[in-house]
Amino acid sequence: MPNKSEIILVRQCRKGNVKAQYKLYRLYAKGMFNVAVRMVGDSQAAEDILQEAFIKVFKGLDKLKNDAAFGGWLKRIVINLCIDYSRKERFVFIEIDDLKSNDLVVEEIDEDMDTALVHKLIKKLPEGARQILVMRALEGYKHAEIGEELGISESTAKTQFFRARHLLAKMIKEEWYEDKSGKISERKTTTA
Repeated sequence: MPNKSEIILVRQCRKGNVKAQYKLYRLYAKGMFNVAVRMVGDSQAAEDILQEAFIKVFKGLDKLKNDAAFGGWLKRIVINLCIDYSRKERFVFIEIDDLKSNDLVVEEIDEDMDTALVHKLIKKLPEGARQILVMRALEGYKHAEIGEELGISESTAKTQFFRARHLLAKMIKEEWYEDKSGKISERKTTTA
């Protein structure tokens, strides 16, 4: 829920106040950039998407009916632009028929695992898998919403999320190895 000062900024932006636009940009830019970079996996593309999103927002503020809903509206615009970007890149959802779910259990991951490693591995996922994983696991979208946004059925969204999650688990297991105690530990690199 935005505070009153954010609502005031939105109203000032609607009147064309450039300083208010800058303040609103500064308030939301980092979070929206993070959403975009997780969705498209490319910081330059994410920056372009962010700029395009704010241009759309400031030109279309009259379309916003509830000023308190600004953050959600902006996020929806960013996600839609990410989806459009991905469609332009003509990504294809990966088929991961070879993966066996019983071999890939994310819950086994040691809670001390570096989150930077997990984020690095998420960026390595194929674009379609990364988008669905980010939308569901990090952004909290429902499968039906993902399906609607990506132009696929809800069941396809569920299947692709399941596959993306398991591909990530496989990548994590490849990066880390299981020692004799059953605990997953960081893979040791050997020097020759």
